[in-house]
Amino acid sequence: MQPLGRNAVPLSQRTSEGVARVLRTEIFSGNLRPGEPLPERLLAENLGVSRTPVREALFTLQSEGLVELTPNRGATVRTITSHDIVQIYSLRSVLESYAAREAARTRTREDLDALVDAQAKLERVGGSGTAVEQALADLAFHKLISDATGSRLLQTIMGQVLAFTVSYRSNYAYPAERSAIAVEQHRGILDALREQDAPLAEQLMREHVESSSTFALKHFSESEHAVVP
Repeated sequence: MQPLGRNAVPLSQRTSEGVARVLRTEIFSGNLRPGEPLPERLLAENLGVSRTPVREALFTLQSEGLVELTPNRGATVRTITSHDIVQIYSLRSVLESYAAREAARTRTREDLDALVDAQAKLERVGGSGTAVEQALADLAFHKLISDATGSRLLQTIMGQVLAFTVSYRSNYAYPAERSAIAVEQHRGILDALREQDAPLAEQLMREHVESSSTFALKHFSESEHAVVP
């Protein structure tokens, strides 16, 4: 494990939430790789915290699908399989199409402004951004749609689903052509939300997630590190 830096977690944030945030970022960035051990003692030393918040953070990340906890072996960064990808995108198709439909009805002016900003950032990153930059810009857009529904339950569930997606997406960058397609699909969804066209927002989101799923599976099958169940 690469050193995470003793001061990675500010003194005021040395809680399980702060530790989970640091570890999540390290996983998203690829600094912590699939299958890599996450020993509590070493993490606590690197982050300058006790083992209790580390243990609690690992349980949080397990619930998000980012970490695997095995009796007598401890924690490791979860290795994603093709089955995982199929499942997660199937869930996203159901949940996000529902979220888009609801958001079209409930979104506020502030929600739209935030989505416009997120879309602008996504377009700036485009096909030239790193895998992590693209993944996080995409995450921000999708998260804002679930936020716009006003449903705390949906936001919690979507947060877990999207976190799992980003942990995989941050390992590969979209080429320019695929990035342009995704940006255009986002524009269509944003326009439907702006016009409060709930059926169209639902349809476009479903098509977007299915398109993303196809590309993710294609990348997985071509990856030399693919782990097929």
